[in-house]
Amino acid sequence: MAETGESALVARNRQAALAGDAVAQYNLGNMYRLGYQVAADLGQAVHWLTLSARQGNADAVRTLEHLAAQGLLPSADGGSDPAVDALPPLPAPEPDADALEIGGSAPDPRILRAAAEAGDGEAQLALGNLCRDAGRDAEAAQWYGLAAAGGLPGGVFSLGVCHERGLGVTADMGKALDCYRRAAEAGLAEAQYNLGNLYLAGRGVAADAAQAAQWFERAAAAGLAAACFLLGVLSEQGRGVAQDAARAADLYARAAGQGLAEAQFNLANLLREGRGVEADAQEAAYFYRRAAEQGLAEAQLNLGLLLARGAGVPQDGAQALHWLRRAADGGNARAARLLARAPSGTGEGRP
Repeated sequence: MAETGESALVARNRQAALAGDAVAQYNLGNMYRLGYQVAADLGQAVHWLTLSARQGNADAVRTLEHLAAQGLLPSADGGSDPAVDALPPLPAPEPDADALEIGGSAPDPRILRAAAEAGDGEAQLALGNLCRDAGRDAEAAQWYGLAAAGGLPGGVFSLGVCHERGLGVTADMGKALDCYRRAAEAGLAEAQYNLGNLYLAGRGVAADAAQAAQWFERAAAAGLAAACFLLGVLSEQGRGVAQDAARAADLYARAAGQGLAEAQFNLANLLREGRGVEADAQEAAYFYRRAAEQGLAEAQLNLGLLLARGAGVPQDGAQALHWLRRAADGGNARAARLLARAPSGTGEGRP
């Protein structure tokens, strides 16, 4: 139940959190941690973050680890109304899914090897991952090849990664494309994503945004955050699919809920500008902060500008300078220019 006088954003997340939604529990915990639209309350923050973490939310787990490492010291923040110069969406694909993310590993490598040598495909895949982790790429490729020969989609995918990157085998984009397609058609989301990336970038195949979108669509349906993000970019830009800002916002939100900083940034842009969603300055600032805390320089820049202007957050020159410096340290040229022109001790400074 919503508490008297709380904002729509807090009320919405509280209602979903009480219903057991892990993402909403994370969001509510983070709001209490930051003092964002609620009074800062470390106890409430830990309560909601713990509930979320128990459901497997990796963002919540990382935040709890961060609080522990910092001696459970939260930061403070608030809310208001924005007008910051637009930054474009971040269209660069995430790094391709890696074979190390597919398949498991056994606690005893000797047992794993025995199972792999006996023809167990899952064991062959897991042993290949262990070899990759140890830097034995040629041996890893051999085990992936055996798993692939047995028809295991994860083995086919992992062999494709080796062919694409030249890990233990000669780089061969044609073979990588074939492996990704076979694993993608078998329903493996990571392979669907990598195949979409090849079509989007025109690597090993003629560039085709429509084909890329189709494969991202299938990977996104399986919940892969990076696929949701790139499909959102294509939807926002109208590349390979009809231009649809509302759909882009929905896709960004799905990826943002899984902690993808680029999606959080793009969603914040749409929220700030009121494109595809109702304009919400405070929620935009919230997502800029989440992305900024993960080190995304573009988000650090925008958060700094919001703080400098009191747009969507209370005006705070010291915090504005902090985030502009973080952005400049991350290589953002515009942040560096603003800092050079900013009066000492303030975060003000306009392009």
